[in-house]
Amino acid sequence: MTNNNQFNGLLLVDKPSGISSHDVVSRLRRILGTRAVGHSGTLDPMASGLMACLINEGTKLSQYILEGDKGYRLRAQFGVRTDTLDTTGEILEQKPTGHLTRELILAEAAKLQGEMDVEVPIYSAIKVQGKKLYEYARGEQEVAVPRKLMKFWDIVPVEVGPDWAEFDIKCSKGSYIRTWIDLLGKALGCGAAMSGLRRTWSAPYLIQQAQTLEQIEGVVKAGALGAAFVPMELALPQVKRIRIKGQDKVLLGNGQISHDLRSQLISAFNPDVDQYIQVLAQDGGHLLAIIGLEPGRGFVLRRVFKYS
Repeated sequence: MTNNNQFNGLLLVDKPSGISSHDVVSRLRRILGTRAVGHSGTLDPMASGLMACLINEGTKLSQYILEGDKGYRLRAQFGVRTDTLDTTGEILEQKPTGHLTRELILAEAAKLQGEMDVEVPIYSAIKVQGKKLYEYARGEQEVAVPRKLMKFWDIVPVEVGPDWAEFDIKCSKGSYIRTWIDLLGKALGCGAAMSGLRRTWSAPYLIQQAQTLEQIEGVVKAGALGAAFVPMELALPQVKRIRIKGQDKVLLGNGQISHDLRSQLISAFNPDVDQYIQVLAQDGGHLLAIIGLEPGRGFVLRRVFKYS
């Protein structure tokens, strides 16, 4: 069998509904025969869609992949409010929906765009005093629910029924679709809960690039990772890159930035737009390091990658 420790990068998985993100990671560890598997953004068990999973050295890219915006197709059920803000939770309130029209639903949805300061769902994994919010909720303990800036845009109706609607929507990282649906339900005067969710975009990747766990298992048995595999050097296409060779490469492997590399960084780095720069090998093109600029310290190594 192929040594899958040679695979370093991202694996774009089309997660099925009904299993947790942890379950996806566990299955990938078994399929790939490596413990070094992570993911860049949890999906609720009821949700399906794109998960950018991190393989071997790719796990070091976690914070950079997590920073991306997200896109979803959501389904909202009107006339009901639950404690979890989705239809798996305990019903808190039910109201009639006879007043709803397509025009009213679309008009109120269109207003819920832009940046807003709202409470995070009580059933979420955000920590307060070292404890996850949902642990307070399950233990029926009182807690001050934190607020968060969330941003929503590109809200496009897909289909609208008498007491439900589907939308495509984009949001900033860390925003909660359940919260947006709850806000829509309040605006409509009847409440709403999330009844379906599919992640379609995790910047810069699209669901069309992903494969199911079954498809991935099939191609791995054939000794490959297929079209859903993104190697390290292609994992951050939005981040500027420079290339080095020879002694510059040797020194970088030892955690040092050579004089020539520093000169390249000075020429390439624009502090107004660049947070960090990728350094790739001139020969082979492997991603060698990610370098950032820190006030008072200059250029510093954020990550160094080593391949077996």
